[in-house]
Amino acid sequence: MELRVLNYFVEIVNQHGMTKAANHLHVSQSTLSRQIQDLEQELGTQLFVRGPRNISLTEDGYFLYSRAQEILSLSDGTKNYLVQGKSLAGELNIGAGENDANQYLLPSFKRLIDTGNGVRINYESLDGDQIMAGIDRGSLDFGVIATNQSFNDYNTLTLPFEDHWGIAFPANHPFDQRNEIVAADLRHQKLLIPRQLDSSSQLLAYLDEYVDDYKIVATYDMHYNMRAMVTNRLGLALTFDKPIYQSGNIHFKRLQYLQPIRSMLIWRKDHQLTRLGSAFIEEVRETVEKDRDTPKRSN
Repeated sequence: MELRVLNYFVEIVNQHGMTKAANHLHVSQSTLSRQIQDLEQELGTQLFVRGPRNISLTEDGYFLYSRAQEILSLSDGTKNYLVQGKSLAGELNIGAGENDANQYLLPSFKRLIDTGNGVRINYESLDGDQIMAGIDRGSLDFGVIATNQSFNDYNTLTLPFEDHWGIAFPANHPFDQRNEIVAADLRHQKLLIPRQLDSSSQLLAYLDEYVDDYKIVATYDMHYNMRAMVTNRLGLALTFDKPIYQSGNIHFKRLQYLQPIRSMLIWRKDHQLTRLGSAFIEEVRETVEKDRDTPKRSN
């Protein structure tokens, strides 16, 4: 089996037919059909059930589709590793939450792009659970998560700032008149909490211990959605302090006696880093070392 033919096969499945696949691959439909017929003859099995308007996979076709995706992914990864071994090039896939990690990541991105040869950064806003899932399955190379959890399966680099929990509430709410917010103030309140598992677990444990009557009415993953819910008075959000809360239609007060949250860069322990990946870690580490003695909170 040639990789080229396996790619043809996968593209036919992804495009749901020969015609669209041929257009996408820039080959004639007759060439594509002949290649698949030769592949079926080589394997001694039928891969597609051909109907008048569409095609569907046979049981052997499903099996080959799954394996072909793995083979092509491994081939691409091997090629990228070898190419990057010769020069600082390639792609980095990074997921991060919405916090002050950018002050360490973005300068590193810029230096890599400026000094490399065809460096591309794919940067996604994700919550912590999505980031760890992406790293585990290999769709992300690195992630930045806010957590006090310890990890055995990931390498970590702690970033020198902390996020502080508090309450985001609409302007002119009674909390505006308070100097500080404590757990008892959340009694009888409708609350929004983050979807990220370890964050929500910490908050629920805190609420269960100190508040005898509260109601979780919604969860959120991105702060944009959370701000919209608070503005429309669905509830009060337990969240991190952000510069946007210093003015405008949403205000913020710190919640007393709740442990601050660290942020860290994580990547898989059992994964061989490319030259670009190693260079990225060193860039971030250099920035962190300069700032190590002056921890700062998220604004």
